[in-house]
Order: sequence, then C-alpha cells, then structure tokens
Amino acid sequence: MTKDLALPTSRTSTLASTTLAAGLAGLLAAAVLPQAATAGSTGVVVRTMSDPRIVESSGLARSNFNTTRLWTHNDSGGGNIIYAIGRTGRTTATYRLANARSWDWEAMASARRNGVNYLFVGDIGDNRTWKDTIFVHRVREPKPSAPNGTLHPKSYEFRYPDGSHDAETLMVRPGSTRIYIVSKVRSASGHVYVAPKHPSVKRVNRLKRIATVPSGITDGVFLDRKRFVLRGYGSAWLYRSIGARPKQFSLPHSGESITRTWRRGSVFIGHEGRNSDIWRVPLP
Repeated sequence: MTKDLALPTSRTSTLASTTLAAGLAGLLAAAVLPQAATAGSTGVVVRTMSDPRIVESSGLARSNFNTTRLWTHNDSGGGNIIYAIGRTGRTTATYRLANARSWDWEAMASARRNGVNYLFVGDIGDNRTWKDTIFVHRVREPKPSAPNGTLHPKSYEFRYPDGSHDAETLMVRPGSTRIYIVSKVRSASGHVYVAPKHPSVKRVNRLKRIATVPSGITDGVFLDRKRFVLRGYGSAWLYRSIGARPKQFSLPHSGESITRTWRRGSVFIGHEGRNSDIWRVPLP
C-alpha cells in the first residue's frame, strides 16, 4: 500500500509548481484499501431532474443556503453551465461560469468558510490520461433569490506528482476550501491527492498523493471535517478519517455523483441520463 496516494496543454504548463503546504500529519496517517464486508443499503428517490438540458448529470452538490436546493452540471460537452435543482426536480436557476475551461467536468463540491458559501467544479476527467494539468473552478454560491446570470470563478490549475490520471471525484473539507482529488483507476487501487492549502491562480499548483483507496471511485464527499464517503458504481465506502478502516456498503442505483444531505446519517446520490433520479441513501 502507498501512503503518499490529443488534449491541448494548459495555459501555464511551463511554470514551476508551488511549494506544498504542510500540516497534514496525523489526519493523513495511512493508506487504506477496502477491507470491510459489504452491508446492504436501502434508499428512496427524493426528486427527478426534469430539465431536458440535463442529459448527463455528472456532479452533485448541496446548497449551503437552504435545505432544498441541489446543484449539478453536465458531463463533457455540456458547456460551462451549472444548474440549481429545486425540491420537485425542476431547474430553478442556471449560471454560466465565465472563462472556465469545461473540457470534461466530472464533479462538484460545496463548502462554507468564514461565513461565505462556495461551489467548486472539477474539470478533472481524463479518460485517456493525456492531460498535463487539470482545473478546479471556485465561485461564490448564488443566493436562492439571485437571478440567472454569469459567475466569475477563481480557476486553479493542478498537476499530479506522478503523471496524468483520470478522476471523477472532487471533495472539499467543510469549514475550509481545501481541495481533494481522487483518481479513478479501473484495474488497481486509486489514490487521494490534496491541493496546497492556498493554491495560486497565477501558476500551476502541485498536488500531493496522501492515501490509497479502492479502484473505480466515481465521486466522494466529506460529511464533516474528518468523515467522508467515496462511491463507485455499485458500492460506497464510509471512512471515519483519512487513514481509518472503511466500511463498505451497497448502493441502490449505479451512478457517478454523491453529496451530503441536510440531515446527519444519509447522502444523496445521482446518476447520468435524461430525467435522472436523485436518491437519499442511509449511511451504515
């Protein structure tokens, strides 16, 4: 086990990468491979996305403004648009991320820090593993009362320390804006990578590999500052912390997205396709 975890090149690929931030010892103690038996899981459909423009929902994030709004976006080719989904599954608002690269958007995350709500979108997909760098876009989450419009993100460019990887998982720890990426490896173990604590928007930032996880991870989410869930197509793994022994459990529907609910003890999961459902699934 490892403890450390033809596309155009990026606009800053010749710049030097930043010095890695310190301070992860203890929490990021050890690599983890799946070791727990799969526990059964039930779930219930809580809404169905009815917008015909949402044809391949790939990311999912809950709002930090209220307990009804979810956010999603389309997979590659879907443009740089995020959609606000209401309680009934109807789209209540759309926003364009100006000047945000959208080659293969694969994941979303939300976080609240110092009283400010943020959304993150990961242009991290790389099926052929030939990208030199990946991007994560961060915007302030629009208030539910805000009209449709354009958002101007801070865009962070990252490079892996060990070559190119395909990834569909973007996580941000609650109470912070610290970014984590999990690689999606189909035949071997994947890895968790962490970004510098304060990434630069002016140069390429170097990710650090910190843990080993199951292969085929399609998304993940922090439940609090320590606990997090990683999901695959049919199973998920609940971690008490990075370095802890995970508990594996089954999912009622295959898919590629996950986010926290507004109640303790469950998560929302989503999947691709038109009129796709969002399920609420209890944690083991």
